[in-house]
Amino acid sequence: MKVSVIMPVYNAAKTLQRSLDSISAQTFRDFEVVFADDCSTDNTPQMIKDYAENSGIPCRIVRAEKNGGVAAARNLGLDNAGGDYLAFVDADDVIEPEALEKAVAAAEAHDADIVGWDWTLGFETNGRYMRQYDYGTPIEALKHLMGGTMRWNLWLFLFRRSLIADNGIRFIPGANMGEDMMFTLKAFLKAGNVVQIHESLYGYNAVSTTSISRQFSEARRKEVTENIAEVEKAVAGSRYAKELERYIQYLKLYIKLPLLISSDEENYRIWYSWFDSANAFAAGNKALPLRTRLLQWMAARSMWTGVKIYHLLVYKFVYGVIYR
Repeated sequence: MKVSVIMPVYNAAKTLQRSLDSISAQTFRDFEVVFADDCSTDNTPQMIKDYAENSGIPCRIVRAEKNGGVAAARNLGLDNAGGDYLAFVDADDVIEPEALEKAVAAAEAHDADIVGWDWTLGFETNGRYMRQYDYGTPIEALKHLMGGTMRWNLWLFLFRRSLIADNGIRFIPGANMGEDMMFTLKAFLKAGNVVQIHESLYGYNAVSTTSISRQFSEARRKEVTENIAEVEKAVAGSRYAKELERYIQYLKLYIKLPLLISSDEENYRIWYSWFDSANAFAAGNKALPLRTRLLQWMAARSMWTGVKIYHLLVYKFVYGVIYR
């Protein structure tokens, strides 16, 4: 089997069919789907059972013994994947028809451990093309990923399975926020050849009602902190340790940036105290837009009135009114 498509599912019945249809439409056929069911209580188990029986695509359905979150479900998928390469599809997104064909072709042409691609940010009525940065080496990709100029979502990459298995790259059970960041960065730290395809091969469903306060609750911050600590350890033991020293701080600043996209001063206080050692590096990442560096610079100096004005002008007025 050439590719294992890993799909963690949990109560995904409302969005799952669209994702399944996109998998069925693949022009490349040498693949399997590994469904990792995190103890769904809706119609999801029946839907994936029907798909396995009727799609004509080899499928493996593995169900967790108890609900453990997406990190544990992804590990379950890894444990049951048999393909030469791994791809990840979330149950509320879609993968373009030629995605696997083009990704595998690029991997084989370049003997690549990791293949990346561009994506489409999908809203209810339209979509926006999102271009990843160019990179030709793992260190270039790592600087973009850690510097906040490139996305690290699992669904943006095809991974050689032996790269993951031979280096023991796993998700931390229970650390369900930032798990994709940790996994992707550890993979690039160990990768040889890498390649980027500048075509949108994945559609991400951006419709979400999760608030900043919920997204960055104390429990969620603890999960992110655990994943960041794992990245720090991996970087320190890597061939790129010296070169990425300051990028660890940029990564921490980027992780907590959404807390400043708010008018809530409690979020500002959380920003200031969380990964506080990184605050000294605010505005130092010249790869970021000047407006973002200014926002971080003000926050590092507790200039909360300026942060609030920035939020009102840039996000409420420019994005909320002019670009609505």
